[in-house]
Amino acid sequence: MKNDINLEDLETAYSYKSNKELKFTHFIFSILQNQRLVKLLIACTNGILKYNLPFKFLIKKTVFNVFCAGEDINKAFSKINYLETYKVKSVLDYVSEAENSDEFFENNTKIIVANIIKLGKECPGNYVSVKITGLEDPKFLTYRNAMDLENESIISPRFDRLIERINLICKTAYSAKVIVFIDAEDRCMQDLFDKITESMMQKYNKEYAVVFNTLQMYLKDRLKYLNTLIEEAGRKNYIPGIKLVRGAYVEKEREKARKEGKTSPVFDTKKETDDSFNQAVEICLREFKKVDSCIATHNNDSTLHAINCINKYNITNHYSKVRFSQLYGMSDNLTFNLSVNGYNSSKYLPYGEVKKAIPYLIRRSEENSSIDGQIIDEVVRLKKEIERRNKL
Repeated sequence: MKNDINLEDLETAYSYKSNKELKFTHFIFSILQNQRLVKLLIACTNGILKYNLPFKFLIKKTVFNVFCAGEDINKAFSKINYLETYKVKSVLDYVSEAENSDEFFENNTKIIVANIIKLGKECPGNYVSVKITGLEDPKFLTYRNAMDLENESIISPRFDRLIERINLICKTAYSAKVIVFIDAEDRCMQDLFDKITESMMQKYNKEYAVVFNTLQMYLKDRLKYLNTLIEEAGRKNYIPGIKLVRGAYVEKEREKARKEGKTSPVFDTKKETDDSFNQAVEICLREFKKVDSCIATHNNDSTLHAINCINKYNITNHYSKVRFSQLYGMSDNLTFNLSVNGYNSSKYLPYGEVKKAIPYLIRRSEENSSIDGQIIDEVVRLKKEIERRNKL
């Protein structure tokens, strides 16, 4: 096991990109550096979504091209196979967030199930990501979350249909031996998501973790929840799958709490979030015999901390116990340097129609432009690699 990994080996990091792709990515990230321009682009994109304006081609050729794998499953699988040549796994995500109807939710379920079966047959070892808000209306989920806190015996055929959809996905994943990451979303729905995901883990995570719950570590209650989950899983004899992220809705959560006159559920400072994330990494890897983990981060220090924990706790089977993941289009310095050094690393790989992917792209643009230093670092790395190649 290597201890001297260089996460800033840019030749390795961008080896999968052509010169043209590298320069284009640099151009897009240079735009994302300008927060005013990002806000203007988001406003325009919202207009495209609301009024069905004919600018799909522009989006497809810019941010969609950088952060998404394509509009259809064949293009997505082509990208999966290409990344595999660099020993990089993929977390396939069908991005479709623009509608709310039973027909829409049932269709999403069928697509996810078909993708799992296809992955299991053609690309074993890769993963899928599932958003519960792609299977049911967020308003209903928020309502049900509040109701469940008060009464666990509510009879609801609509809720039962949601559980059937999720169970079908998890059951198919278990049969196909494909791991499923259940996404975390707004805090107002998270208790419900936790409960649902725990029930699926208890059902399917017997030999290894098939189903993973996602913990947003900017939430003040997640460390306590993590410890409780591990203890509960031990009592109920299943292996918890835990995916750690910092969180993607920080401003939204703070604003919602402010409007409702409540204490913000997220930490006030980045340092507190970083400390929470790194403590969670330590807990998961210390308990590696009980837990399967996914460390989903763009942070170099947290990545090195995880590697140090792998060494500290002598996790010789870390490839099957500890996974690393980054968003497609970001932090290639982590993903590709991890993979070349023998770690299990992956790209979160969204695909789908451009119009339906717009909410995802808006989140990416907002998140990227609000992270201190992240975009600057991306631009600097891309520029360095362009300059290196120009000297050859």
